[in-house]
Amino acid sequence: MKRNILLKATTLALIAAIAYTSLTGCAAGANAETQVSQPTASAVTALTSSAATAALTAATVGSQTNVKTEDTDSAWDEATAVKITLNGTSATASGAGASVNGSVITISKAGTYVVSGKLTNGQILVSATTKDTVRLILNGAEITNLTGAPIYASQCDKLILTLADGTKNTVTDGGNNFVYEDKTNEEPNAAVFSKDDLTINGTGSLTVNAGFNNGIGTKDDLIVASGNLIVNAANHGLRGNDSVTILNGVFQIKAGNDGIQTSNGTDADKGWIAIQGGTFTLTAAHDGIQAETSLNISAGTFNITAGGGAAKAQTITASETTSDSYKGVKAGADMTITGGKFTIDSADDAVHSNANITISGGEFTISTGDDGVHADGDLTISGDKITVTKSYEGLEGNNIYITNGAVSIVASDDGINAAGGNDGSGAGGNFGGDRFASGGSHSINISGGTVKVIASSDGLDSNGTLNISGGLVITQSIASRDGDAIDTDGTVTFTGGTIIYAGTLNTGVNPSGSSTQSYVYLAASISAGDNITVKKNGNILVSYTPDANIKYLAISSPDIKSGESYEIYNGGALITTATAGTGGGGGMGGRGGMGGGGKRP
Repeated sequence: MKRNILLKATTLALIAAIAYTSLTGCAAGANAETQVSQPTASAVTALTSSAATAALTAATVGSQTNVKTEDTDSAWDEATAVKITLNGTSATASGAGASVNGSVITISKAGTYVVSGKLTNGQILVSATTKDTVRLILNGAEITNLTGAPIYASQCDKLILTLADGTKNTVTDGGNNFVYEDKTNEEPNAAVFSKDDLTINGTGSLTVNAGFNNGIGTKDDLIVASGNLIVNAANHGLRGNDSVTILNGVFQIKAGNDGIQTSNGTDADKGWIAIQGGTFTLTAAHDGIQAETSLNISAGTFNITAGGGAAKAQTITASETTSDSYKGVKAGADMTITGGKFTIDSADDAVHSNANITISGGEFTISTGDDGVHADGDLTISGDKITVTKSYEGLEGNNIYITNGAVSIVASDDGINAAGGNDGSGAGGNFGGDRFASGGSHSINISGGTVKVIASSDGLDSNGTLNISGGLVITQSIASRDGDAIDTDGTVTFTGGTIIYAGTLNTGVNPSGSSTQSYVYLAASISAGDNITVKKNGNILVSYTPDANIKYLAISSPDIKSGESYEIYNGGALITTATAGTGGGGGMGGRGGMGGGGKRP
């Protein structure tokens, strides 16, 4: 259930008071005592987006075919290389292929060129043939261009920048005095710019000060195989028009727009980003990582602050939300994440795709002013750990599939929401308000793993059906008005797993008649930290400790059989004896039973 942005800002502030440590601790007893059913994955768990699978294949193939031996080879022969020595306002070149005119060094053919020294106002210009690969070794070079780009490849087949071992290199552009050399195409538009392919490798460091526009950019493919890159950019930090491939390296990027970006959305096989490793500290005024089409991340450590972080969400105006984007990681097409460690603080969605998202590995710690993970299409989670410590909604997608892993969510609105349609945020965030159109087939499907939710509205909210067949699911609604632990427009089906759903107003929709698993229901005031146990003949079947005060509780597990009686205890005191399959459902002690599914009246 979406609220307006003012209500969202208020509830965000309220939910922040609930520490995540209590959320993760709520099942400490349950982990030891709860009988969790983990059946073989059903047909629904095998449902993944074919488009997402295709995107993963395409991105992987793209990164492999684009990367050649020359891209990862940082060795060079000093005896055969052309030496370029920078001497303040002038330079010298020792061999053929490089010429000097004042403070401009022009490289006109393929070869290896070693650059060292300091240039206070000049440029290295690569103007070779379209078949030439030029390798530029930065060997302790400091290059400043007061009116333009310090390194500019106007023509070649590929420019390879190798950062020599143990060296520190710096380039600084003209800032406000920058003048385009190609005014028609407004190029170069980066401090390090290539109109053709650009590769960076080596173990040295490169600091890029781009006061005018982008830090490092290319009109074709950008490959970073290794190196230590420190980029301060007025616009984008790293930008590859057709693609960005990162194999490894250390990246410290501060960007006035996106941290890492591609921009080609015209060609179906371009505009993607593939990251296979590296350490990233990205502080971006807009998106941390933005792929115009698909995004594939298989490894790396990411610390991303986007749009000033979650705390800035309340200060972003309505006009900004429709024209700009403030997301942590964003893809215009399918996104696939198979590994990596992510710490994301974003004003808008932390992880976002305009299509499908598949997460099969990786560890996420997320604080966001909007959704933790948002897919306009389907969202599939099959492994590792997602922790959302602050959000408007934790997970959102058309159909949501959770088959494994650990998901923990704190949300000021719905914890997990299955709805449909585009949220209007392909170009920018539109967080707040009712973004999804009604209609279509929507579902939440949980078949394994651990899911824990604390929500100020609905814990699990599906505009279609909810199906739980395995795992441990704990969903708690702490709503003061209009909020259920489970809320659906269609049926709720329990066929496995341990499901605990609790609320301050009601539990919500109970399992339908097609469920093979029953539940017990309790209406009683329970305080945060109380130990609630369900027993049969003195044996503990389920144990639960809520994180906040609740009044209504329902518990389902494979050991709870419809029509049988069970004792519910708070600590050592018996609260009541409940008959499975009765009570709850409509809220405030409303309808229940195994046929009580469907939307509340």
